[in-house]
Parts: sequence; structure tokens; C-alpha cells
Amino acid sequence: MPREALVRELTDSMHEALAAFDAPEAALNRSYGAGKWTLRQILIHLSDSETVLLDRLRRMASENNPALIGFDENLWVTGLAYEKRDLTLARQQFEVARRSVIELAWILSDNVDARIGTHSEAGKQTFGENLKKIHEHTVHHMEQAKACIEGRTWTPMKK
Repeated sequence: MPREALVRELTDSMHEALAAFDAPEAALNRSYGAGKWTLRQILIHLSDSETVLLDRLRRMASENNPALIGFDENLWVTGLAYEKRDLTLARQQFEVARRSVIELAWILSDNVDARIGTHSEAGKQTFGENLKKIHEHTVHHMEQAKACIEGRTWTPMKK
């Protein structure tokens, strides 16, 4: 995918996610299925993971084969007190991190797309793959967020 098109997608998914932070309180506390995350948890996850993904991009762009450390998203939900976190701060954190991702996508040469890092669980990854993954990650969780907002169950589509 051309960089310009990916930047548009990153921008569009950023705006979609930012709008979800303004959902009514009832929707924020609603889950998309039994035992699944609430909208609040999804949004804070997006915010926290965006900072991790930005860090990975920065490392791959500037270091030689950096270590990219994985994290257990479910442990972060409980360990980082997602139920008590300030949604305004989470929204700001997400927006600043995403705008920083977009800035890197604009200012760095396409040559950086081939630079690699080694993920602790998934192995070798490229800058370009991670840049695309950031958008896909947001789209995936926004499907869940929409289900929470609409008060319906969400199940992933089979590939």
C-alpha cells in the first residue's frame, strides 16, 4: 500500500477512535460479549498499545534490529487499573501517539519500511509491517467498540 494511502487510513481510524471516547457512560461500561472487554477497556487498550507501537517504530527506524518486547494485554487491563483510568488522559495519549506515528510515516523515507526488529513472541518484523499493523489493530478494536456502543454482541469474522 502506498504510504500516502496508509497515512489516510491511519488518520481516518484515529478520528473514528477519538469519537468513541465521547460515547455515553452506559456505552463505556458495556461489553461486546460475555466476559469480554468494555468499551472503556477497549479505548484505554488502544491508547496504551499505541504508545508501545510508536516505540517499536522509533526503534526500528533508528536502531539495528532492536528487540521489540511483547505485552499481555489482559494483564495490562487489570495491572494498570483500566477501570480507574482517566479517559480524557487516555484519549490525549492515544491522539498524541497516533499523530506521532503519522508524522513518522510522512517524514521518513519509504526505505525505512524494510528495517527490521525482532519481536519477543512473533520474531522478525519490519517497520512497514508494523505501520500497517497499527491501522489494522485500531480497525479491529473499533469493530468491538461499535458493538459496545450499539449494545450488540461482536464475534470476529472467520478468515
